[in-house]
Amino acid sequence: MVEPYPTPETSLAAYLIQSGFPLKEITYEMRSSGKRQATFLFADTPQLHESINLFEQGKAVINLVLYEHTRSSLLDKIMRGQQ
Repeated sequence: MVEPYPTPETSLAAYLIQSGFPLKEITYEMRSSGKRQATFLFADTPQLHESINLFEQGKAVINLVLYEHTRSSLLDKIMRGQQ
C-alpha cells in the first residue's frame, strides 16, 4: 500500500490534480482560532515528488484556466467541509 503524501497547500493540491494525480482524501482539523485547516492527501510516489519539485522551483507548466477552476473547487469544498 502506498503511503499518503499530505499537503495543506491548496495551490499545490490544485497543481497536482491538474497534473493527473488523483486526490485521495481531504482531512480537516480545527485550529485554536476556530478555523478549519484542510490537508490534501495524494499517493506518495516518485512521480509526485518530481511534480512537487517543479512546482516549488517555479518550473511547473499548467493550463491556468483549469488550475484556477480546480483551486476554486477545492476552496469551495473546504468551506463546506466536504471530502
